[in-house]
Amino acid sequence: MHAVVLVLFLAVVFLGEPVLERAVNGRRVGPMTKPGPDGIIRTDPAALARAAGLEVNVYALARSLSSEHGRDGDSYLRAVAWATRNKARERGITILQLLTDGKGVAGDGFFGEQKAAAGTKYASTQLDPYERHVRIALEVMGAPLSADPTRGATHYYSPRASDQLAARAETDPNYAKYRGNTAAVVDARWRAPGGLYPEGAVPVVPPGVNPRQLTLYRRATA
Repeated sequence: MHAVVLVLFLAVVFLGEPVLERAVNGRRVGPMTKPGPDGIIRTDPAALARAAGLEVNVYALARSLSSEHGRDGDSYLRAVAWATRNKARERGITILQLLTDGKGVAGDGFFGEQKAAAGTKYASTQLDPYERHVRIALEVMGAPLSADPTRGATHYYSPRASDQLAARAETDPNYAKYRGNTAAVVDARWRAPGGLYPEGAVPVVPPGVNPRQLTLYRRATA
């Protein structure tokens, strides 16, 4: 045990990068689900929420937290939850509508993968939520706007994951859609005027969050 603690301490000191908290998520909340071949879970979201004993927007947000940064620490989950809440508020729609809307129409109204064959969505909801995800979803949805650690962020991504997927795309044709989509490219595109917003966007990294693991963006004039 002492040896493990020492290794983690040395990793922080010598690698200069914080070790992510790997929290215990608890038990699954609600039914077990699985996306179909098109990446969509074709079960009524309201029925899934009822079976989980949760209000449908809370259930939808908890699913997204589980799917996007489910094994990262609470600071990451709170940041993602706030960005999702802010984006829904910006668009004047519910969190459920935001997370089940897609660029296509075949998958609209259902949970599923973010880049599903049936249409790209704001974020993934393909994984079932666990107790910790529900706790954070309830906390964020019940908090005043002044508690937002992202100061109004509406978008987020993982620079580390983007670089890994872009590298994989160079050798694996199954990842071709990620070719060239490195963290540097995403950052430049999202910051630029006309990218996320007409006036551009600025990156946000809340306390306790490693920017290589999660970076958020808000409107440049916010």
